[in-house]
Amino acid sequence: MTFRVVATLRNLAINTLRQHGHCNIAAGLRHASYEPFGRPLDLLGIA
Repeated sequence: MTFRVVATLRNLAINTLRQHGHCNIAAGLRHASYEPFGRPLDLLGIA
């Protein structure tokens, strides 16, 4: 059951990066990690 949750979160992250124009997922994750408390939340529309 836990693996399903992790897989769902991973898919959410990948799809969110793709929706925001990142073709290279690794580069998108690096870009999002530059501001770990602001950027990922902005992508999700939470902040």
